[in-house]
Amino acid sequence: MKARSGFEISLPAILLGAACLLSIPTLVLAVVWIFIGMVCLGHRELNQFPADGVPRHWQRGARSWLLWCYHIAWWPWYMRADLSFACASTRLILRRRRISRAQPPSDDTNSRKRKNR
Repeated sequence: MKARSGFEISLPAILLGAACLLSIPTLVLAVVWIFIGMVCLGHRELNQFPADGVPRHWQRGARSWLLWCYHIAWWPWYMRADLSFACASTRLILRRRRISRAQPPSDDTNSRKRKNR
């Protein structure tokens, strides 16, 4: 895996900070994005995230919050298996509903009543 530069690790925090300063709607979107990331990933220590390509000095000290922000901003990457499972199950549910709406309901109860008379 390639080594990540300091700029690449700091970029999500810079973009989120710029979004917060730009306008109120982008502030709300940035806060919602971070909130969803925190909810999806839960509380994790930095050593629980993949450390491939991340210099060791970024994992401790004052720079660690930038690294944590980097991981939280990329939460869809860590949740890709769960997201693909949720999308697949949603597609299956929607396909079943579409098929059930396309087929007319069988009227077995009315035909049984007529035969019994």
